[in-house]
Parts: sequence; structure tokens; C-alpha cells
Amino acid sequence: MTHLLWQQLEITLQRQIAEFPGVAGIAVKDLTGNLSLAINADEIFPTASTIKVHILTQLLMRAAVGEVDLQERIAVPPDQYVGGSGVITYLEGPVELSLLNLAILMITASDNTATNICLERAGLDGTNALLQQLGLAQTKVRRKMVDHVAAVRDQENVATPAELVAMFELLHAGKPTPPVAERCLEILKKPKHGFIDRALPSDLPHANKPGYVENVCCDAGLVYLPRRPYIVAIMTKYGRCSTEEQEQFVVSCAQTVHAIMDSLSKSNSYGRNVY
Repeated sequence: MTHLLWQQLEITLQRQIAEFPGVAGIAVKDLTGNLSLAINADEIFPTASTIKVHILTQLLMRAAVGEVDLQERIAVPPDQYVGGSGVITYLEGPVELSLLNLAILMITASDNTATNICLERAGLDGTNALLQQLGLAQTKVRRKMVDHVAAVRDQENVATPAELVAMFELLHAGKPTPPVAERCLEILKKPKHGFIDRALPSDLPHANKPGYVENVCCDAGLVYLPRRPYIVAIMTKYGRCSTEEQEQFVVSCAQTVHAIMDSLSKSNSYGRNVY
């Protein structure tokens, strides 16, 4: 009986994607009912800041085996500051933070200066090797943040909606290791300004990482709906509309998904609201 509701969800999302002025893809995984949905989910998209999930995972993996120290105090000189999102570039005086707090800033404030330091410590090659080991063949880290020259050369950080869902499913399953996955999700649950969170009740826990660059908007995350936890990834490219319209598209798709998942969570197998 659930399949009819799931079919409604797919039809609605297909319409939203068809009406978007650009290219969009979405993947959804219901972790309780084992339902899944994919629309343009194997299409490769730029990840923008959503790639920071993968950098964080590799950084925590290296910390777990003693290759980096999360408590290391790192001085951040002004010549390492980069623009875009974040807060470090606006701070005054000497800046010194622990590697752990730089990683937290990378996720919560999407700080690009912090991200570049975290990527140096995680290692670009090591991060890509981990992604290959996890079976994420289309997800690649190719450059630091705010490297326009690299982007012009097509050295873009990329993934697919399906592989972003797979990444969060792996973390939910305790991979690459249970302690690393737990800590990664703990950091990803910290408050941030994203798109999935604007589609959810304010008190509903979720672990996500949004991203935005020119003509690209995305968000991916795990929503801890009590009886029906689920993962959703929404990605766009070639956006021919304003930043606000692109963001609202991602929010609207997330709202569509959550409305159906919330209905499933509150209903018995016959569709009656009993919870």
C-alpha cells in the first residue's frame, strides 16, 4: 500500500525537477521501509561545499590512526585566508585554532579557509583513496576551495545524488569505522544555515551539509525522523535563476520529501495516522 504514496512522491518530484530552470537530480532512501527513489541520481554534479563531508571523514580517519592530532593548535596567517563562506577571513589579530575546531568551522560555517587547512591535513590523494574504498567511484576531490583557475580547468569537486545518499548511508551504518562515523555525524548534526533544515521542524535532529557556488546548489543529509529516518540528496547545475530561487528549489524538494516521510512515520501500514 505504501507504494502508491511513494509513487506520488516520485511524480511530484519529477514535476518539480522538470520545471527547474537548469538541471537537477535527487535521491532518497527510506532507512526503515527500504524504499528508494532516484531522479537523475547518477548524473555528475559539482558538489560545492557538500564535499566537506568527505574531507571531514578522511580527516577523522587519519586522526583515528594517529596520523593527525585534532587538538593540534594551528596558526592561520592572513595569507592563507580565502573568500567565500566562512568567518576566519573576518577575524582580527592572530588566529589560532585547534584542528578539531577548524573542522567544525568547515561544517557549521562552511569556512573555506578552515576547509583548505583540513584538506591539507586529510590529504587530497588520501581522501580520494578512501572514497574509492567506500565504493564512491563518481565522487572526487580535485581542488581546494575558491580555486577559480582549477575550476576553469574542469578540476571540479564532484559527486552524484546517489553517491551522496550512499555516503550518508555508510556513515549511518558505522563506516568507514564506527567511531569515525559517529563523530562525523555528531559534527554534521551541529546547527548550520542550509536548505534541508529549512524544510524540517526546528526540533527534528538531522545531519547535513549544504553547498552553493555559481549556478549550483545542493544539500544532502540524514533526517532522524523517529520512526522513519531517511536520507535525501538534492543537487543542481546550470541554474538559470537567482541564488534565492535555486535555494528555494532545494528547500521545496526537501519539503516534498519530508511531507511524505512524515506521513509514513505517523501512519500504520494501512495509512491511518496512529502515532
